[in-house]
Amino acid sequence: MTITYNLDISSSSPFAFLKIIFRWRGSIWKSVMTEFVVWTICFFAVSLVYRNLLTPEQQSQFEAFAAHCDKKLDYIPLTFMLGFFVTIVVDRWKNMFSNMGFIENIAHFVSTYVRGEDADTRMKRRNIVRYLCLTQVLVFRDISMKVRKRFPNLESVVEAGFLHPNEKILFDKINIQYTKYWVPMNWIFALVYQLRTDKKIENDTLMNCLLQEVRNFRQNLGQLCNYDWVPVPLAYPQVVFLAVRVYFLICLVSRQFIISPNAPNRSAVDVYVPFMTMLQLIFYMGWMKVAEALLNPLGEDDDDFEGNYLIDKNITTAMCMVDEAYGQVPEQIRDSFKEGQTPLYSAMSASMPIHALRGSVADVVLDDPVEHVKMIPHQADNTDKLSTASFPNLTSTGRMRRIKDRFTFNKNKREPVYLQNDAANTVENGDKYKPSRPKHTYSEDDDGSVGTPHQASYASTPVKERPVHLETVAETEEGSLDRSESEKSKEEKDKTYRKKSI
Repeated sequence: MTITYNLDISSSSPFAFLKIIFRWRGSIWKSVMTEFVVWTICFFAVSLVYRNLLTPEQQSQFEAFAAHCDKKLDYIPLTFMLGFFVTIVVDRWKNMFSNMGFIENIAHFVSTYVRGEDADTRMKRRNIVRYLCLTQVLVFRDISMKVRKRFPNLESVVEAGFLHPNEKILFDKINIQYTKYWVPMNWIFALVYQLRTDKKIENDTLMNCLLQEVRNFRQNLGQLCNYDWVPVPLAYPQVVFLAVRVYFLICLVSRQFIISPNAPNRSAVDVYVPFMTMLQLIFYMGWMKVAEALLNPLGEDDDDFEGNYLIDKNITTAMCMVDEAYGQVPEQIRDSFKEGQTPLYSAMSASMPIHALRGSVADVVLDDPVEHVKMIPHQADNTDKLSTASFPNLTSTGRMRRIKDRFTFNKNKREPVYLQNDAANTVENGDKYKPSRPKHTYSEDDDGSVGTPHQASYASTPVKERPVHLETVAETEEGSLDRSESEKSKEEKDKTYRKKSI
């Protein structure tokens, strides 16, 4: 069963932990009691042998060995190993609970989309949710020991009403070596299609929504099976469980109180009882026991999931929703809330403080709300940041020129470019971005072999124009960009033309 304690810690107080610290069922005390008692008995047994049965020479050897063990005990990274392991196990436990399968959503869809109050439609609505619960029973009895004890065979499932005798005959006829969890789901899909054919479901969209919810329910149960089929790799829990137990096994020797006066590791105080090591045992062993219990939350521990309760809840709730509560709507009358009315509280809670949820700067007044606020364009200079992000190796002038050429559209340059035999094969005006074309092309002969080079013949049809920012821009060794002479001459002509026009 799941141990609940939320009511005990519903309010924070200095003594709230006392309400849960001394509980027994599902507690750390119950988890570590056996290991704690056995370790304590073994510790006192070793202490008795060391103090009373060993000779002085043997005691010296024992003390040297104890000092060595205590010094090297940090070689076992216990906190690191337990922290990662418990994190993985808790995340797995949380995901398993999320996929247990709650039927209320599907029952709402079935009750809303499958319309009809005749006996046949009511029976089919009930059978849809019963098949869903049957699938859950078949899955749970294979992964949960509690559910397996409740339904040891299919006859018990028939006796409980989840499966009818005629359905069991049909179920047994499917002779495959794998699990047959899919069979009730297959019946549901066929039944929903039949309801759509009989116009009990108004349109295909509603049918698809209903089948999607059924699919999600099946997917959750499939994910639950996956967690049971593929557990955490065995070596991981082995190394963690072994490390914790070996650690405290070494502590039986390393944490002994040394009594020899000449021992370099002689204990300052001889109190016989290792209080600090006992506390360490409780904390680390309890931490490990949490991981052990959460590795398989479908077992029979105190905090394992209640599969039987969920099965009972699903079948009872779903049957009521799709049959007894089908189409029930209360008489519609006007609500009693009036405009401007304050919501009411009980006399006990009326004086409780309420802390409004507001934005952190919602109450900040920056200017007089009555005064007119003049809005102007943004004036901060962000050009350096923009250009630096695009062209980190260029000066500010070069960056602005490159940005201008990239985003400026010049209509005068929208002219077709023709490729000529020799003129197109040279790089003119120092433009390092213009690719040169080979003077000769190679063609394959009729037999598929590479033929001899011959003069390329270029068509006179126009080709796609190159980007504007690559046509007349050359980069110098200093990293800045200089425009070609042709571009400068064009600009001079433009300036002269503007002056004349003015």
